[in-house]
Amino acid sequence: MSKKAVSVSIISISLIAFSIIAVMNNSSWMDTFLHKIYPINIQPSNLQQIKPIKPTNKTSLTPQIITTAPLPAASVATKPESILKVERLVVELVNQERSKSGLSPVTWDETAAKAARKHVQKEADFGYISHWGMDGSKPQLRYSRVGGLDAVDENESVTLWPQGGFQGISQTELLKIVTDLEASMIDEQPPNNGHSLNILDSHHTGVGIAIAIGKYGVAMAQEFTNHYAIINPVPLTASPGSIISLSGRIIPGYKITGIYALWEPSPQPMSKDQLNQTHSYSDPPWDDLHFFARPNGEQYYVTTNSGRILGKDIEADALGNFAINIPMLNRHTLDYLTLELAPNNNSEDKFFAGQFVIEH
Repeated sequence: MSKKAVSVSIISISLIAFSIIAVMNNSSWMDTFLHKIYPINIQPSNLQQIKPIKPTNKTSLTPQIITTAPLPAASVATKPESILKVERLVVELVNQERSKSGLSPVTWDETAAKAARKHVQKEADFGYISHWGMDGSKPQLRYSRVGGLDAVDENESVTLWPQGGFQGISQTELLKIVTDLEASMIDEQPPNNGHSLNILDSHHTGVGIAIAIGKYGVAMAQEFTNHYAIINPVPLTASPGSIISLSGRIIPGYKITGIYALWEPSPQPMSKDQLNQTHSYSDPPWDDLHFFARPNGEQYYVTTNSGRILGKDIEADALGNFAINIPMLNRHTLDYLTLELAPNNNSEDKFFAGQFVIEH
């Protein structure tokens, strides 16, 4: 099961404008704790260790600073159709880079774009950058709220005019800004290359781009998605202690390696100052796991700070169909339900194929 981490990069500093990039990327979320999953019938003196997920795409919080041209002093209203056109052009930029690395292109994901539109508009209107929203929501929750049924990883960039009063720029100038931001992400060097690793993640199948123009400048989000399963709709809310059914069909060539439920406190409103102080976001910590299932899962348990969590069995039939009942935590929290898959011919290549945040 994968961890998600974020790096923040300041892309442009000038007297009248600066740009910042942030990315959320898959990394080895279970590396620290996966060794705690053991067959129940194995004695502590002879524990069988489960091989952890291959470490991937760890990112750094160290800012990367480069200098680019300032925003134009004279602003012009940006037409909505110009923004939509540039959003699609960003997908072309992404796929150009993926092609150079021998990767399949990502396709436009309208649900993912919809998940970020209100968020980037507030960033541009209020002059901040954060993976959190003013309501305290993170990308996973925003994606779930608009009906997202895949897994999502976010890249984000904001070009701000700190004095405010920004009204817009031409389509040509807007395209130049996002092209420069894309190039800056791709040109990152290890170990501070989390943005480019997200763009070049081989598991991604889709991307939604959301660009907004506001009082303080331009905000853009790239929401990458992994679509490997047809999931039946999951409720957005549930009562504490209730049972949620997770079901669907895995596409041919892949298999379930884990289904996990972890809890996180309900989001709280955040001020602009608080948002500007945020850096990384992640899934809930492993010790907040309260349910897990895997093939032959009843043979295993997970040790957390709260005690032992016994595994449940989950199998897909020959067509990839699966179903499992998952209890919600008996308190008012967020529940993260996560579907983890791997190719049939490579069990070590595990990745998120679905993540559903339920409020209760």
